[in-house]
Amino acid sequence: MIHLICPNPALDRTIIVDQLKKEIPNRPKEVRDFPGGKSFNVAYALRERGQSDYCIHTILGGPIGDYLQTLNIERQNPLVLTQHDRNTRICTIYLEEATGQVVLVYEKGLELTESLLTAFTDRLKESLSPGDFVVFSGSLMTGMPDDYIRRFIEEHPEVHTIVDTSGAALIQAYQAQPSLIKINNEELKDIYPDLDEHDPAAIENLLRHQVPHENLIVTLGSKGSLAKIGKHIFRVQSPKKITRNPIASGDFYLGVLVKGLVQNEAPEIYLAEAAAFATANCLNDFPEVHPHQFLSVLQEVAVEELANPS
Repeated sequence: MIHLICPNPALDRTIIVDQLKKEIPNRPKEVRDFPGGKSFNVAYALRERGQSDYCIHTILGGPIGDYLQTLNIERQNPLVLTQHDRNTRICTIYLEEATGQVVLVYEKGLELTESLLTAFTDRLKESLSPGDFVVFSGSLMTGMPDDYIRRFIEEHPEVHTIVDTSGAALIQAYQAQPSLIKINNEELKDIYPDLDEHDPAAIENLLRHQVPHENLIVTLGSKGSLAKIGKHIFRVQSPKKITRNPIASGDFYLGVLVKGLVQNEAPEIYLAEAAAFATANCLNDFPEVHPHQFLSVLQEVAVEELANPS
């Protein structure tokens, strides 16, 4: 079982307009609602790539929370639900067709009380079995201690924990032994302050000689990504494409990685598929990937194992 941790969900509403204008009504060309929060995007990628053995641990409340439950039934997302009395937030994404710009308006999420966090954590722990995968994606919500992920990893060595977070939570989790860490180059610099985070050669050297973890993937924006998988270092490069809406691409990347790990695929396969799925998402107005797009992009992704310099 794959457990996706999403205590701070949202209703993601994507609105397409020609151009946002001030002081007059803006008439959307199209509006679509999606279950929001990084884990819901990870779930989409898992399901689209044939992995259905997952559940999403989340906290919902109010009429928006009820609506999100309905959307998840439609998407066949199983939820492990903790309820509260505050209405779940809405995050609005405006896509301007005239300019290609994406404007984000995100409501603040709820602040966890100690009792609500305890209830959420207890439900998570009760659902675990040895060998399960637990995926922490996104920043911790207000009320979760910085060491929440680290303590979870240390208390549950019987499960495989995958981490995609930032800030103090990342620094804390890095001190434990997660099964895989996926971060970007700027987040890596938070851990190694002396690193030139814009130099792929410096990052490769750090992965070879300083990173203590077995599996760590660093995304580099237009420069692709570098991955340490066991004793092997890989460079991954996606093709350059005209971007429509990149929202959720990083989460889709993570979802395909998780699918590959669960199915014990070769890293060359899941690294290429993750890059292709994330890139294909950028071609669309909404967070989704069409099979023909994925297959087309996959043919252009380059995965190269880098030899150890002598």
